[in-house]
Amino acid sequence: MRLIKRKNSTSKKKENKRHVKENIKKATIELLAEKGYASVSTRDIVKRADTALGQLTYYYKTKDDLIYEVIDEIIDSFILDIEKSIENKENKVEILKNYFEELVVENNYSVRIMIDLISQSMYNNILSIKTSKMIDRWSTIIVNSILEERNINIEDAQIETRKFINYFLGTFISNNINNQINSAKKEKYVFKLFSNNKIEQRNINAYI
Repeated sequence: MRLIKRKNSTSKKKENKRHVKENIKKATIELLAEKGYASVSTRDIVKRADTALGQLTYYYKTKDDLIYEVIDEIIDSFILDIEKSIENKENKVEILKNYFEELVVENNYSVRIMIDLISQSMYNNILSIKTSKMIDRWSTIIVNSILEERNINIEDAQIETRKFINYFLGTFISNNINNQINSAKKEKYVFKLFSNNKIEQRNINAYI
């Protein structure tokens, strides 16, 4: 019986460690989507994950080690999702267009993090490498889908793919900028109401 208890105790400790690590990663994802890579601090992550700094440094030597792992997992999950969406399907190119269009509308955590990743890649060599690899993986999927459906050579398929990716990346980034501007304007409006001690309902459009 003692051996069984010891095994159960060990299993419970492993489960608790896994739970703590998952909470840390979940908090990091939320913060990256909300604040962006450059603005997320170790203190933010510890507070959001409701854990101790020692727990974070136990699993990750630096904040960047944690963020890079999270980004890798998001990219892998995103690529897998794209591949599944066209697996054993006809009209793959059309499916891919619809898939990316839906992402633009959803503007979910993963999309916001990937936009930030692309933006930050200009200043961070590691993020630049990760961005290049991510786009290469997108390109491979799209090029293969085009070649499968159309009677064109690989060079033309690559040109179409570049246009495809540039269009959607441009749309993602443009939408994200507009959302940030609108959010900032709304925050300014709310601050103005409180600073003037006015609580009546106002038309936000009047301040935009």
